[in-house]
Amino acid sequence: MRNVLALSLAGVLAFSVSAVSNAAESLSHSDLLKKVRDKERIQEQVNNQRVQTFQRQKNRQADLLADAKAKLAAEEAKSERLKASFDENEKQLTQIAEDLRIKQGNLGELFGVVRQAANSLSGDISSSLVSAQYPGRGALLDKLIEAEELPKMDDLRGFYVLMLQELSEQGNTASFAADVVNEEGRTETQTVERIGTFNLLSGNDYLIFDKGQIKTLQVQPSAEVRDLAADYESAASGYAGLYIDPTKGGILQLEKLKMSLADRLWKFKGFAGSTVMILLAIGLLIALERLFTLYMVTGPKVASQKKSSTPGNNPLGRVMKVYLANKDEDVENLELKLDEAVLKETPKIERGINLIKVIAALGPLLGLLGTVVGMIEVFQSITLHGTGDPRLMADGISQALVTTVWGLLAAIPLTFLHAVVAGKSKSIIHVLEEQSTGLMAQHDENNA
Repeated sequence: MRNVLALSLAGVLAFSVSAVSNAAESLSHSDLLKKVRDKERIQEQVNNQRVQTFQRQKNRQADLLADAKAKLAAEEAKSERLKASFDENEKQLTQIAEDLRIKQGNLGELFGVVRQAANSLSGDISSSLVSAQYPGRGALLDKLIEAEELPKMDDLRGFYVLMLQELSEQGNTASFAADVVNEEGRTETQTVERIGTFNLLSGNDYLIFDKGQIKTLQVQPSAEVRDLAADYESAASGYAGLYIDPTKGGILQLEKLKMSLADRLWKFKGFAGSTVMILLAIGLLIALERLFTLYMVTGPKVASQKKSSTPGNNPLGRVMKVYLANKDEDVENLELKLDEAVLKETPKIERGINLIKVIAALGPLLGLLGTVVGMIEVFQSITLHGTGDPRLMADGISQALVTTVWGLLAAIPLTFLHAVVAGKSKSIIHVLEEQSTGLMAQHDENNA
């Protein structure tokens, strides 16, 4: 069938070619058949070669697959051997570790003791003032704390030397140059004097060692303490006095939290304290006005009037005017007139004095009121929170004490001023009574 189709196709092609080109010769059927068969044979050879190539590649893929399977089997066998070896090594390591633990004996306890001691000493070393002079001393301690094996002899020796250094430096003073952070936050190099493990000084300023830095104390101690520090710095030899902080900076740190008496009075004045302040201001104004009037105005005028026979505009002058206006009266009427004139001047002279006395008496009473209110708050805090934390009661106690101070601050000066003003007013009234009596005596003598 295939030959017939090929022959038909060849005939069609030959007929087409002959129809297109009239000059070409016509081929015979036998020649055309031969050519077709030759081409088929060539094509068959090509197809056979391709089949052979495909077959060879297939065989090669099979060989590669077999080789891969062989390698996989070899690797799986190797994995089994390694796993068995690993398990055996694990057993040996466990046995070796157990043998090591048994053989270590007391050395294992030594390791724990060293780590515990290093951990305990690390906090002291980090905050010690000696570390301000010798920074970086805590590196060895950190190494011993984090170690997972027995410490070496060099490390143990260094730990021993570090402990001896800390003990010996506690009784020594040293001067060294170091970077100091001042009050403004700037770092500058200063000469620092270390007093054992108690204080750091720079001139008359106290320093603190905080988080690996030397800092100037923000709130310095009192002038007396600083002057003594300056004397210590300037002392060339011998002995010199100095205030030290046995808490290694704790007390100095509390200086910035310490409040002065003025701050406490202002912070805890409360209602009673505010009222006492107002009354104190009023009492002082009245007392100052009375002092000025009696000592600078009335007193000098009365003293001048005693030396003059001409009545003036002052209490004694007005009494003399009454005498001159009624000197023709009988003795009894004149005496009554003069007593009336003295009594009329007395309220002007004594004006405000009793008010000063009242304010001076109210001050302690208001202070006592504030004390009672503060103690009520203290008892309420005790009822709610118990007595475990004294700071919870501090506000009430402060109010109780401070209001008492406010009362005393008002009472003491006002009581003194009241005594002064009252004494001066009594002396002026005494002069008026004395002069009126003298005028009466003069009148009797003139009428005799």
